[in-house]
Amino acid sequence: MSFHSLRYTRRGLASFSFYKWKSLLLLMLCAAGVPVWSQISIVGPTEVRLGGSGQYSAVVNGAADSAVVWLVNGFVNGNTTTGPITSSGLYSPSSNIWAGHSVTIGVKTTATPVSSATLSVKVLNPLPTFSSGSITQTTPGSTFLLNVQGTNFVSGSQLLVSGGDVTTVFLSSSQLQSTVTLGAGTRAVVVGILNPNAAQKSPVDKTLTVQAVAGTPTLTVSPPSVTFGNVTINTTDTQPVTLSSTGTAPVTVNSALVSGVGFGLSSAAFPVTLNPGLALTLDVQFNPASAGASNGQLTVSSNSSANSTAVVSLTGMGEPHQVALSWSAPADSPVPVAGYNSYRAASGGTSFQRLNSSVNTETTYVDSSVQAGATYTYYVTSVSASGVESAPSNEVQATVP
Repeated sequence: MSFHSLRYTRRGLASFSFYKWKSLLLLMLCAAGVPVWSQISIVGPTEVRLGGSGQYSAVVNGAADSAVVWLVNGFVNGNTTTGPITSSGLYSPSSNIWAGHSVTIGVKTTATPVSSATLSVKVLNPLPTFSSGSITQTTPGSTFLLNVQGTNFVSGSQLLVSGGDVTTVFLSSSQLQSTVTLGAGTRAVVVGILNPNAAQKSPVDKTLTVQAVAGTPTLTVSPPSVTFGNVTINTTDTQPVTLSSTGTAPVTVNSALVSGVGFGLSSAAFPVTLNPGLALTLDVQFNPASAGASNGQLTVSSNSSANSTAVVSLTGMGEPHQVALSWSAPADSPVPVAGYNSYRAASGGTSFQRLNSSVNTETTYVDSSVQAGATYTYYVTSVSASGVESAPSNEVQATVP
């Protein structure tokens, strides 16, 4: 382009506004093959809830552009830790993320040069819903059981009674429970629910009618006895015992205690209140420290109208450790084999002692005279009818748990 032409062009553009001049310059640069920088941004919510999703879109140079790649914490399309994001920008947080923490939603163009943008998004717990509840007097007096049903409850959900926090037991995502004290003559109370890390402005609440003592609390314990059978020394066997509320009023289990050598109970928190129809399973354990029979009992104390102290008998047999040996009969013995002898030595020792008092005609032998934690070395010999003994077999080692 000559200088004369350039002057003519500028005179022709003299009446253009600055904006038009800028647009024309941009077109000229593109036509000349000069790459144009693209500005990209993300439009979408800065908070998203567990169990929900957030829709995000990319804007390139002020217009929606689908030719992009989405990322979560730097991972294209997200992953199982962060949760996935679709090619259309729909993000669903993973349940592995702790509520209150943030993730970074990212986007970048597929065109060259690559432009990118990020947006910090806070992951929140879902908002609770309150479907129903009850406040029932468990015994005559001022103690009441508060039971609440709904959805989206989480560990740490807080119950409020008349605006004040009460000790809350998380039973499931649909049930919360508390034991509360109410003044005599209280007819109704306002019960609220707050979820932690949910950006919840106020509790969801309902007014619940207080129910006086009615019906009969009854606890059924099953089975009435537990037999563990033979259990190897220093190993644990577990059997279930079920506590069921079979009356017409909630039953409170105050304690469950186990007695007897070798018997125990897996961790369980008491007291616990069971509404009619509900049940609790206890894991009773037997871990014998020595051989022989053991007897014990599980004692369950409750406010059941019948059998308030239920006793479950426990029996078990401690069985010593054993080492079982087996071998194959020699196939090429020139002399018929009448039986076998088994020998044992302590680990590292060379003094082998015969274990069987008479020739063993089977190709197996069980050594029941071993000690826990010890290691032994064994070999076997074959014996002819005339009592001639073969050379030892290969040696094997066994360590007793």
